Amino acid sequence: MSLELVTALYFIVLFIVLFMGLPVAFGLGGTAVLFAMIMEPRALMSVPSAFYSTPWSTILVTVPLFLFMGSLIRFSGIAEAAYDAVYKLIGHIHGGLAIGTVAVCTIFAAVTGITPPATITMAQIAYPSMMRYKYDRSIAIGAIAAGGALGALIPPSVPFIFYGLLAKVSIGDLFLAGVLPGFMLAVFYGVYIGVRCRLQPHIGPALPHDKRFTTGEKARAVVNIWPFLVLIVIVLGVIWGGVATPAEAAAFGAAGAFVINLVYGRLSWYVLRESLSTTIKLTGMGLWILIGATIFLNIFNTMGSQDLLTELVLAMPGGTNGILFIMMVIIVVLGMVMDDWAIIMLCTPLFVPILNELGVDKLWFGAMFIVAIQVAYLTPPFGFVLFWLKGVLPKSVSMRDIYGSVGPFVLLQLLGLTLLFFFPGIAVWLPNTLDW
Repeated sequence: MSLELVTALYFIVLFIVLFMGLPVAFGLGGTAVLFAMIMEPRALMSVPSAFYSTPWSTILVTVPLFLFMGSLIRFSGIAEAAYDAVYKLIGHIHGGLAIGTVAVCTIFAAVTGITPPATITMAQIAYPSMMRYKYDRSIAIGAIAAGGALGALIPPSVPFIFYGLLAKVSIGDLFLAGVLPGFMLAVFYGVYIGVRCRLQPHIGPALPHDKRFTTGEKARAVVNIWPFLVLIVIVLGVIWGGVATPAEAAAFGAAGAFVINLVYGRLSWYVLRESLSTTIKLTGMGLWILIGATIFLNIFNTMGSQDLLTELVLAMPGGTNGILFIMMVIIVVLGMVMDDWAIIMLCTPLFVPILNELGVDKLWFGAMFIVAIQVAYLTPPFGFVLFWLKGVLPKSVSMRDIYGSVGPFVLLQLLGLTLLFFFPGIAVWLPNTLDW
């Protein structure tokens, strides 16, 4: 059997088992073991080494610490306090609550590092509020979905940690590379909501005059969220300032979140138990996926398929731009059957040898990678954010309502990805400028 056919079957079998519902980690590892038994039994020796060596990377300690920080913050009241602040600051303008939802999601992303907490929390807080003030359902759901997806891009981003580990790129530089693209997308969402609600006031009504607030009330609302903003500055500042490693900064963040909950009276055995449980579950899932991906790629390389794949991709028409375009399409398509961590762990080792051959900046590519994953998050029929929303929004909200709400925001994500493609400085300017 030719190597080309074996390589094609390798991926076909993987996608079949994933579509059948097998967990991603076992789909990756099981496919690899099956092909190794048939084609290259000696490659099975790499399986036990993957279990032993993969979890020992020191950078991986940042993952549970950032997850623990984010889990604690979810119970701290930051979302409620931040939403109260934007409600009082900009609720009086058309679309203000939806714009504020995106702003709160941006803040929340900067203290969680992943997408689900912001999406789920804002669906529970912002959606009822917007419905109470007669917002159109599509603009409300779209703002929550698009804003929640920013958690993958705005630092401290756990997906960036996995990408940096596999691509051998500085985690601190990747965090910097995500800042401008993340805020660019947040601004795009806010401008779109503001303009559309100005042209169609009925879809995003301004708060009635009896709901307007004094300057003092607005100031107090903003002051209430200062501990969380300080936490963000400390965590990211010590990384970018070279004071601490990402792992040490994650420990600072987890300790800071613990203290904030304690000071604000939100710390309880229930909060600790739920935060630790969430952290353990997500960390365990991530490690299993990483182990499965390592086995999959080790056997892929042993069969000689990586060299074949690199040669085939480099021979494609369109040059570097065409190859990068295909890579982005692959990421979006994989988003239909995999979550972001699995996509990163599978694609990064496959793409990096090709990027090295092309001389593509892996820092710039990493930023595009994560933006493409955000597109996958919102793209029907299987975007993960869409299903998270369905799980927490009222039962009266159908999947059709959710699908119909995200279209304009997907187009804005594609616009952001296009700008990032043609203007790499959006991603690399900040890391290059602050390269101490």
